[in-house]
Amino acid sequence: MADNILDMAVRHLGSAGMNALGSALGLPADKSQGAFSTGVASVLAGMMGKAGSESGLGSLLNMATKSTEMDLSSPGDIFADAGRMTSLQDVGGNILGSLFGNKESGVFNVISSALGLDSTKSGSLLKVAAPVVMSIIGKLVKSKGLNMQGLASLLMGQKDSIKDYVPAGLMNELGVKSLDDFTGPAAEAAPRQTAATPPVERKSGFGKWLWPLLIALAVLWALNMCAKKEKMDDGSGGVVMEQEEVVVDDSAPPPADTTTTTPDVGAETPVGTVVGTDDFASSFRAYLAEAARDPSKEFLLKIMFPTDGSMPTAASLPDVQALIKIMQENPGLSVIIEGHTDSDGDAAANEELSKTRAEAVKKMLADAGVQAVRVTAVGLGAAKPVADNNTEEGKQKNRRIAVKVDKYTQ
Repeated sequence: MADNILDMAVRHLGSAGMNALGSALGLPADKSQGAFSTGVASVLAGMMGKAGSESGLGSLLNMATKSTEMDLSSPGDIFADAGRMTSLQDVGGNILGSLFGNKESGVFNVISSALGLDSTKSGSLLKVAAPVVMSIIGKLVKSKGLNMQGLASLLMGQKDSIKDYVPAGLMNELGVKSLDDFTGPAAEAAPRQTAATPPVERKSGFGKWLWPLLIALAVLWALNMCAKKEKMDDGSGGVVMEQEEVVVDDSAPPPADTTTTTPDVGAETPVGTVVGTDDFASSFRAYLAEAARDPSKEFLLKIMFPTDGSMPTAASLPDVQALIKIMQENPGLSVIIEGHTDSDGDAAANEELSKTRAEAVKKMLADAGVQAVRVTAVGLGAAKPVADNNTEEGKQKNRRIAVKVDKYTQ
């Protein structure tokens, strides 16, 4: 049976939560549940509309992933506390702005007309419904390991459950005739770059020997590690391998290959608000020690994959081993591993590749004894760029594996 998000939202509030919401918004006691259901249905309709494009769907997936940080375990207490209610509505306002854009005021007017409320109350109602819905979707995304296609299917599967609660005029405000017009993003007819593209003639010299050299170094590294491995008991049951520095000559970049339809991930460090990876372990430990942590901050792993492959190379292991050690030292820490690509190639293939690579990192942590429930692997493809995909430098910065804190208790 498909998940019924409207029913889940109503059950989450319960009678106490509904009464508290009605009191906070000045709704009649016998109208609270119906008004809330209308708000939830309207928010879900807005999500279906946003899911009509890949960029919109990627934005929804990102918001849903972050929403697991919200604590909505006692909605009645939140609605009864003016300060917490304001904070909740601030979050809801941001979500509604992303869903409806310049149509937001028109949506508020439709809700007002349907429920007999003024626009302020209808806006407040939607600002409560939005974070509740997003939180439920976030938990479903996390528990089911949904990618963008899975999220689209989840949203489109809500049509039957909300059709009786969508107010008249909302579909027109959203630019469609009915819920059936929401179908999710259309699949690309063909990759933007195909194997039929004539290959670029490769120059002779060091370039053609680079990959064989890297493979040989990886084999030597693995043999050396096997000869020197040492188990270290840290109380968690995990095994940490003694690390040795591996020096790889990376003065020349890998030769370009225009026949690939999906990019390499994670070889470069993004800029902007993203934390650099010159010293992943020190940066991540310092962040955990902060009293107030930015939940959206990313920590990039220095990690490399072969083109179109999902198994990290040997040069990727030091940062992953550092993350393993930090996870073992902090049993109250749960993380999200995000895979990202640039925009070249087929979007669906990029998303799948980014998720596979994130899951490869998760498996490395699990193999070292980190509980699988403490690590969420998410593939976002090209949905969350940090640089301009129109330049090679920007593409390199967008190809990355990021670590975010999901939950942390000391």
